[in-house]
Amino acid sequence: MIAKDGGRTAHAWVVGLTLLGAATTAPAFGQQAPRGKSAASAAKAPAGKATVGKDDAPSVRRDQIEVPPMKETAIPVNPTDAIAIVNDQVISRQQLADECVARKGKEILETLINRSLIEQALKAQKKEVTAAEIDQEIDTVAVRFGIGREAWLRTLDKERGISPFQYARDVIYPALAMRKLCEGRVQVTDEDLKQAFDAQYGDKLRCRLIMVDKLAKAQDIWEALRKNPGGFEKMAQEQSMDLASRSLGGLIGEPITRNFQPANVASSAFSQLLDGDPADKDPAHKPKDGDITGPIQATEGAWLILRREGVIPAMPNVSIKDEAIRKRLQEIVYEVKLKETMGVVFEEMMKKSAIENKLVGTMKMANEEQQPDFRVDDKVKLMSNPESNTPETSGQAAGNGSGSAPTARKSVTPAGVSAEAAAQFEKLKETKKVQTPTAPSPVTPTPGSPR
Repeated sequence: MIAKDGGRTAHAWVVGLTLLGAATTAPAFGQQAPRGKSAASAAKAPAGKATVGKDDAPSVRRDQIEVPPMKETAIPVNPTDAIAIVNDQVISRQQLADECVARKGKEILETLINRSLIEQALKAQKKEVTAAEIDQEIDTVAVRFGIGREAWLRTLDKERGISPFQYARDVIYPALAMRKLCEGRVQVTDEDLKQAFDAQYGDKLRCRLIMVDKLAKAQDIWEALRKNPGGFEKMAQEQSMDLASRSLGGLIGEPITRNFQPANVASSAFSQLLDGDPADKDPAHKPKDGDITGPIQATEGAWLILRREGVIPAMPNVSIKDEAIRKRLQEIVYEVKLKETMGVVFEEMMKKSAIENKLVGTMKMANEEQQPDFRVDDKVKLMSNPESNTPETSGQAAGNGSGSAPTARKSVTPAGVSAEAAAQFEKLKETKKVQTPTAPSPVTPTPGSPR
């Protein structure tokens, strides 16, 4: 502790203990003469003050205790000022700042950039977040967790290392500000309420999952499960990519609702594992526990096979027309859509802003995606260099309406590269061309529960 703050915290702590000890152990001080004072000097003490003799032990008042006065020391502000001194070796404020930037600079700078964007947007809309609103929100969050305000702030400080000031500035303020920036942009429709009602009170499926990255692999697993349905859990542990469920034999923690996302996964799961074929009236053909789905494509690189473990039936005697239920669903849906809208609004703010980050060496132009040279490489937005030989993306080529291949741009030799090396590189590019194979269109499996 002393090494971190130059002893200031330790000094204050020691002084605090000294004062506490003075209040609780006053008689002990009366058993010994004050150090550094002779009996004669004690005898000359002014009237009204107790003196300490050899045979007497009067009580000592608090104003007689000599405690070194606390001295306020300003934190050094100039870069060359000493922030610490170790055996006459000075550690300057600039050294400390450089170390902090190297360790946490990127993360903190990003926070500062985001806060600046939010503050500018608030100012543009002539809105503000007041201190009273921040205090009220902290109280609201604490009540939500069932504890008092002070207990909540202590918990954040102790368990997450977030001071009350940081919490108010970096968590509560941005959330309240984004709420204000999203005012009027969140609408809850009747369809939203219906979907929320189904998710809360409708049928739910408990399932196990196997996730793989290729359709062919999913089909092989599906065929193996048709022959050995009981091997699902072992195969999930050995084959599934989903780390959250793999160790549990593919068991999904939360049940699947009809509005589970991705929507096609929920639709396929319920049609194959619960609803069955509406035209088939034979009860023996209805889905049952242990049935598995065909391969379902969740994303471009994720294929799922689900096994039904059980059904949680819809709650009876519950209606979406109930005002209390409808109000609760309204609040839930609003909060969900508000978070989504916050992301959209912040993305819009980012797009409109010019940001130069000199710490990491990046520059983003305002509305750069509208520039003719804008391209996306590996999901990283870049401004293409007019002098570079990077071809246009396929989307840009298609957008010109000509249908012709983009014209290669003249190569520019980077600084510091010899002419011979550049010539060899150009020759290598001419002799080694890579053909990009055309990806086959995904095959949609026929829905149905293998028996």
